[in-house]
Amino acid sequence: MMRRTSIRRTTRATLLGTLLLAAGCGGGESTTPTTTTAAPTTTVASTTTTTTLAPTTTTTLAPTTTTTVAPTTTTTVAPTTTTVAPTTTTVAPTTTTIVLTDSFRGVTAEAIEVGLASIDFEGLNRDFGLSLTYANFGPFFEALVADLNERGGILGRRVNLTTRTFIPVGPVSADAACIELTEDEQVFVVLNGFAGPGAESVNECFTDIHATNLIGGHPAPEQLERAQASWIAYDISFSRRGLAFINLLRETGWLDDLGPYLLYGSNPDYQLVLDDMKVALEAEGQSVPVVAVNEVTGDETATIAFLEVLMEKARSEGVASFVQVGEGVYSVEYVIGLGDEFNLLIHNGDSIGAWTQEPPPGIEDAGLILTNRNFPSRDDPSWGRCLEIADAVAETEVRPPDDLVGDETNYWAAMSNACQSLALFEMIATAAGPDLTNESFAAAAASLDNIELPGYAFASLGPGKFDARDSLTLTRWDSEASAFEAISEAVDTTG
Repeated sequence: MMRRTSIRRTTRATLLGTLLLAAGCGGGESTTPTTTTAAPTTTVASTTTTTTLAPTTTTTLAPTTTTTVAPTTTTTVAPTTTTVAPTTTTVAPTTTTIVLTDSFRGVTAEAIEVGLASIDFEGLNRDFGLSLTYANFGPFFEALVADLNERGGILGRRVNLTTRTFIPVGPVSADAACIELTEDEQVFVVLNGFAGPGAESVNECFTDIHATNLIGGHPAPEQLERAQASWIAYDISFSRRGLAFINLLRETGWLDDLGPYLLYGSNPDYQLVLDDMKVALEAEGQSVPVVAVNEVTGDETATIAFLEVLMEKARSEGVASFVQVGEGVYSVEYVIGLGDEFNLLIHNGDSIGAWTQEPPPGIEDAGLILTNRNFPSRDDPSWGRCLEIADAVAETEVRPPDDLVGDETNYWAAMSNACQSLALFEMIATAAGPDLTNESFAAAAASLDNIELPGYAFASLGPGKFDARDSLTLTRWDSEASAFEAISEAVDTTG
């Protein structure tokens, strides 16, 4: 995470681009305890069979002489009656009741303790003289949790939310928040998690050190391997996003026109993402002569010095496209400042949503800028009650970042993160059943396949798949409109 000495020098655009990686989220309904009663009494109707033998015919012979033959005796056999006694069969009713117990740390028969870790934007603005427009997340999470409890909670358990905020400048406040939520509050799961440069390493305080479930963040594969509890992300992972970006470029016919490629990571955490993208590009027959990571993230002067050397190498190798991986504001502004010398491809378009309010300087003279992102809308019905509740909290209409002007407050990030993380938690915890533990929570996440996640056209979980979002749209920056434009439909990255 950025050092205090350097953050004072960043612009508002720097922090807008680095502090939030996701903006996007109504949840499903909870399942209440059920009572099952067996089928009603069954009675077999009585059946009576009556059998009657016809009487013998009486025959009289006509007299032929004076001798008279006595008439034949008539005999009648009484009819036989057979009756089957009625039989009644009754199945005793049975009742199945869900029994809730104190099943795990942070889970009692009555409640589930849930933590929230989120940036203190008000404190960040106050302490560092900034004017970030993001609303704090806490009130939106609290309102959505209250709605969940009104609907019955999780299988009848109430959700208790404990919030801890942090300042994303060094790990000090984040570490303190982690210890308070895990050791003091003994929460079962943490929502949202830490954000900002290097945040995923701090998030391991939850998943690895304290074996506490986390819904949020962007874990790398090796961090998932170290995790002692479930780490579920509602956004797409960085590694899968890189490969999906390449597929989008291929499927839309752009890939062959953009090479050779330079792959650049804004810090060493992205090395594995770069490696995967290089393999994928070369498998498509593309040239990738330069791969580099910035070891001095957060230091503007050192970053620019590093880039000056790097771009000379790019020129000598005939590079046409600079691929930015990670939230490197200094590097993006540097490449934009070179005009149309290089195409700029940005790995995570959701991290630059603030461009619609404050574009980088010189962008009107830049060359082709391509990325991939989501286009959230108030008209998307998947948001369900989330927007209604968020509007009440904000006391105004909550709108996506692309619809904001100037210094209007961004409530969308708070709404979408709260909506998506709570929807995932409710879905997984309900599927885990009444015996809620770390093990049953993990098994439930693995058992889910295609899911409905607010804000995304496609989403899924499953064995070995811990990032839910599957939806991406290829996007180009339109300098004249000062906005992003979609140049593809939303595609399912698992297809």
